[in-house]
Order: sequence, then structure tokens, then C-alpha cells
Amino acid sequence: MKPTDISDALNGVDPGFVKESEPERAKGKKVNGKIVARIAALAAALAVIIGVGTVIARHGAKDPTPSIQTTETQQATEQTDAPVTAAQPPEQDGDAAQSLLRSLTAYAAAYPEQTPYPAEGDFAEQSELDAWYDAWRLRREQYYGAGQTLDAFFIRSLPAFLGGYEGDNTVCSPLNIYFALAMLAEISDGNTRAQVLSLLGSPDIETLREQANRLFNANYRNDGSVYCILADSLWLNEDVTFKSDTLKTLAESYYASIYRGQPGTQEFDDAIHAWLNSQTGDLLRDFVSGIKTDALDILSLYTTAYFGDKWMTEFPTDATKAGVFHGPVGDADADFMNATDLWGVYYWGERFGALGKTLQQRGTVWFILPDEGVSPEDLLRDEEALRFLFTQNKDADWQNKKSLRVNLSLPKFDVSSYRSLKDGLEKLGVTDCFTEKADFSPLTDAKPIAVSDVRHGARVIADEKGVTAAAYTEMQLAGASMPPEDEMDFVLDRPFLFAVVSDDQMPLFVGIVNQP
Repeated sequence: MKPTDISDALNGVDPGFVKESEPERAKGKKVNGKIVARIAALAAALAVIIGVGTVIARHGAKDPTPSIQTTETQQATEQTDAPVTAAQPPEQDGDAAQSLLRSLTAYAAAYPEQTPYPAEGDFAEQSELDAWYDAWRLRREQYYGAGQTLDAFFIRSLPAFLGGYEGDNTVCSPLNIYFALAMLAEISDGNTRAQVLSLLGSPDIETLREQANRLFNANYRNDGSVYCILADSLWLNEDVTFKSDTLKTLAESYYASIYRGQPGTQEFDDAIHAWLNSQTGDLLRDFVSGIKTDALDILSLYTTAYFGDKWMTEFPTDATKAGVFHGPVGDADADFMNATDLWGVYYWGERFGALGKTLQQRGTVWFILPDEGVSPEDLLRDEEALRFLFTQNKDADWQNKKSLRVNLSLPKFDVSSYRSLKDGLEKLGVTDCFTEKADFSPLTDAKPIAVSDVRHGARVIADEKGVTAAAYTEMQLAGASMPPEDEMDFVLDRPFLFAVVSDDQMPLFVGIVNQP
């Protein structure tokens, strides 16, 4: 596709949208190379890569080739040999791949400006630290708390997305699924849109759009202190006419870059690979390499997130000891990380106990241990446990809590899952988008089109430095009681729930460990 054809390909989108493609980190202010080197040296231990792929094809035609040709859950754990504790900002792909990506670019999104964290960190000039802190505080005052009304959506949807797999490890990204559904609402109308809005708890598309934009800004971090780099992209079939107003909304409100070419060709697939790899620091290169489009695809949508941070207090490596994890199918050996004499707040409910371990930049990983005889799956059906999980200000709003010394013993774990969300969405009332009733008129007049499936894959790894997590979502359109003393042992040696929560208190990942 010639660069001179790009503007016409978008069917009249404002010429200001036609920009030269640049990988996200190359745009805007240059990032101090010392900052990048410093983060790499820290080997920040919490990395999150989230991908959403939406493939829209004509309803009734043969199903398009799955965007990710993976069927086995275990394959998600074999994607990469990258160090699990090395969270770094996305790296750029090779020159040839980037040249190919630029050739298909119609609009390259400009992401929120960030005041860089001083390269010398705590030893930097106070004025530089003050400037960074003031910018962070201003952004927090403007955007944080945008997801406070989403508790009902998370509580209602989590059992549908995690349930039904008793005895297996399972994990999903509730916030990622929210963004995928928000974009689905933007490209649909009528009852198709109404069903999505109802699930998300939004009265109208304008309210949803504003909230999604605020959530993006609240959780987007690329300042050198921590990484939570979000990115969206639309991949359009050059033979299909799209409505520019909808594309413009997705570009402006969701920071979506727009590409156009011929699905089903190696060139198109290679460009998608290049974009995904450049946004995820190559952590999912092996997984991304399986993406293949089909000539029937009308539109593909991908979103990514890259998150990097470490535990506030790391587990001492010399304290890691072999132990036994009592899984649902029997005992198994596991390496347990141990931290003693920690001050923390212990929370409990009728059938669980819970403890949070903080990250350096205000995020938290919550561990919810069911009572003996209660399974994590039981807690997914427990209203009190779900309410605890999504109570954003637990210190103020949860009554059953106590500050005390905690001896924490946590198994190192690597859990993953890859499965369809279609049945869960249908049970939650999102049905029309999968049928001939689907209304995608805001996107295109091409008919009939429908979502053929929604797939979500995720992986979470915990070690002494922190947590590494990755996820991929694909849509196809064709226990405990109050502790009696001031010190307790919190030993996670049987199945438990966990949640990786951002500094905006949004659930990045929630999962069940039945076997480390």
C-alpha cells in the first residue's frame, strides 16, 4: 500500500490523523537513556503484557483463521525464554519490520506526556524529584479513581471468566476485558451496544467513553519509575469502507493507532507481529509469531499493556525453602518464599483470610486463602469474598482487619490459562454480537458480520523479586477467623486466590493457584 493512499483509505478522516508511524517510545519527549539503563539494572520484577485481538469477519462465511493458533493451556507458559523478573520498557523491532509497519500506518497514536523520573533516582537533585512528584500528583488528582463505579462489573463477571475450571490453574485480566468490551461498544449499536453497556454499568456510550479514557490515563505510566504502558491498534481491511467518525473516536479516546492493508497476507501478519513485539518488549515474541489473519477479516483490534515494578520488600533468596503444596489432586513439591516478622494488616471474612503485599509504586498483590474445606472456586461464588476482592479502600471500608506481625510463606508459582470467554459473556447477557442480529453500523455498512469468539489467555509468575504476568484476549467477529495473637503465620500451602492490583486499585490480573 502506498503512503499516498493512506488518507483515502480512511475514507475522509481528518488529514491530521495521518502521521508517520513511530513505535510508542520514539514519540513525544525523548526518554533519558540513563533512565532506561537504570530500570534494566533494577530488573523490575512485575511485568504485565496484555493483548486484545478482535477479528471481525462476515457472518455466515467460513471462520477466519484464529489470530492465535494455540489450544493448549500449557503453551502459554512456553512462549519465551526472557527472564521473568526483567521488566523493561518496550524495545523496538528490527529496521525491516519497522519499515513494513510504517508502510501500513494511517495514524500513529500520541500517548500521554510523562515527566521523567530522574536518572539518579533517590540521589537526584531535589528539584528534579519535586518536578516528577508534582506531575505524578497532578495526574493522580485528575484521573485516579476513574474505576470506582466498576466494582459491580468486576464482581458479576469474574465468576463467569474464571469459573468452571475446578482444580485447574486459571487467571484473567478484568481490566483488560473491560477495555475490550468498551471498544466493542464503540463499534456497535442498537441492542448489541445496549447489552455491552448494561454489563459494564454505563448508561450511555458517552459516559463509557469518558470513563475508559480516564482509566487509560490513570493507569498509563511511562516515566521511568514504573511502567504501565498501554497501547491500542486497529488493523483495517483495505477493501472495506469504514466510517471515519468511529475511527476518529477510537484514535482520540482510546489512543488507538490505525493500520490498513490486506489481511491474510504475510506482509499484514508481519506488521502485526512487529507492532505487538515493539509494544511488549519481545516478551511474547514466540506467542505473537503464531498470529495469522484471514482474507475474510474485516478488522482486527489489539491492545497491549506492559507493567513493571518490584515488591516493596523482596523475599530474601536464601530464605526460599522446599516444601509441600497440598493441591486438589494431591501433594506436590514447591519452593516456598519466606518473609518473617513483617508488619501488615490481616483481613478476614466468613470463609477466608487475606493479606496484601505492596509493590514499590503503590500497587498491591493480594493473596486470599480459603478456610480448610473451602476451595478458591467456592470463593468465586461467595458474595463476601468477591466484595472484599474489589473493595478499593480496604483499610477504611473493611471491618474485619487487624494490624500484626506476619510470617508470610508463599510458593513460587507460574500459572497460565487460555480459553474462550464467549460462554461467559453470553451468560452475562452479551449475546447479539455473536449472531446475525449483530449491529456494527457505527463501524461499517458491510453486512452481515458478527463476533465468532472471544479468547483470553494469561500467565502470572511470582518469585522473590515480584510478579511477572502476561495475557492475551482475542475476539473473532465472523478462609479464616480473627487472629488471637499479635503475630501469625500466613502459609499459602493450599489452593488460593490472588489479585495483581494497580496503584489506581484496578485489577490487572486475578487468578487461582491450584498447583504452583
